[in-house]
Amino acid sequence: MVLLSNTRQIKVVLIQPPSNCVEDDRLEPPLGLLYIAAVLKKDTRLDVELHDMSGHRTETEIDAAIEKIPEADAYGISVVCSTHKYAARITKQARRLRPDAFIVAGGPNPSAVPERTLSDLDLDSVVVGEGEDVFYDLILQKFSGSGVFKIVNGVGRLDIDTYPFPARDLVDMSTYTKKLNDSPSVPMLSSRGCPNHCVHCNSVVMGGGSKGARYRSIDNLLAEIKQIKPYTHIRFIDDNFTANPSIKELLKAISRVGVTFRVFGRLDDLDEELCGLLRDAGCVHISVGLESLNPDNLRVIGKAKLVGKYDNIQMIKNYGLTVRASFMVGLPYDTDDNISYYFQQAAQLPFDEFEIYPLIPFPGTPLALHPEKFGYEITDSDFTDYVLVGKNRSTTFALTHKNFSTNQIKEWREKAGDLLKQGGKCYMRESKLAR
Repeated sequence: MVLLSNTRQIKVVLIQPPSNCVEDDRLEPPLGLLYIAAVLKKDTRLDVELHDMSGHRTETEIDAAIEKIPEADAYGISVVCSTHKYAARITKQARRLRPDAFIVAGGPNPSAVPERTLSDLDLDSVVVGEGEDVFYDLILQKFSGSGVFKIVNGVGRLDIDTYPFPARDLVDMSTYTKKLNDSPSVPMLSSRGCPNHCVHCNSVVMGGGSKGARYRSIDNLLAEIKQIKPYTHIRFIDDNFTANPSIKELLKAISRVGVTFRVFGRLDDLDEELCGLLRDAGCVHISVGLESLNPDNLRVIGKAKLVGKYDNIQMIKNYGLTVRASFMVGLPYDTDDNISYYFQQAAQLPFDEFEIYPLIPFPGTPLALHPEKFGYEITDSDFTDYVLVGKNRSTTFALTHKNFSTNQIKEWREKAGDLLKQGGKCYMRESKLAR
């Protein structure tokens, strides 16, 4: 094994596995890996490469891409549910190339099920949580001859301004397909973590729900916005962009740099002034998680604050923004009758686009850890099949409830979609603005 020295750089290859269960997995560059790469690149003893395997549509193409993985001293692989099986094939190929290679995985799935990830993927180490600093530390330990732990908890920086900007120079930005207003859009984070703790949301696995969301300074975020020029369209991928305690000052600053963007937000954060500032700053699209209009369901999943806030959708529309609403079916208080009732009500709300998901027990969420607490039984525990929206709107029905069956959930998803379409809404995939 080569050791850190001045005679040869340590080659580190970061890998984004493919996910061909969805219509297009090459929508955006892998932001998490680009952040990790940026930290690693600051050490000139490391030669850092990023191998993004998204965009391969068939198993034959994927096999060929895996064969082309470059030889390296160390590999870092980002893994989610739907890429777990490909990550296993990638590590097998990496072992063929370099039996002594140091192989580490991180991301939402390894963070939720580290022991299984370590075993299934034949890894040296698994990173739980935020990975930038801990992966770099593992590289230093391994290649200085020290021992490394099998499972290591990442600790995110309190001051997230100190992270370098993502190393977008390692990928060909022109190959990604996400669009906003028919222009290529760039993913960006203005914060990390989420102050909420919804039972179904897997942001908790990477540090959300900690009551300690961390926010970038306005100057730091503006500097990155200026750095990505000539790109002028941004998708802020924060769990909740509108929760920023400095949101109004931030939007006033963004309004002066001339960008167009979209965000995720919560209705209960919005007021007239904020909606106006979003518009003036260049926001054209906001996604909100309505989930259910049934107050009992919202209370159970941790979103009771939404009750009585539906008039805020019209307020957003009054400022010219397009609104996308997400819903879930198979929530504890759903029945044949109230699915029709509440989605008929939803069809009267003035949002533009929608998607409907079944409740899925993503690893590490309260729902997956204690399904019985909410009246559920997990009937499909193979998380490698878990996908919110796959090809042709396919999805995963992994739960049954003491009050209803999996087949009823499937029927409710179709019924709800029909009712919203009858109300003049369009599916997310039909959006002409945000694709």
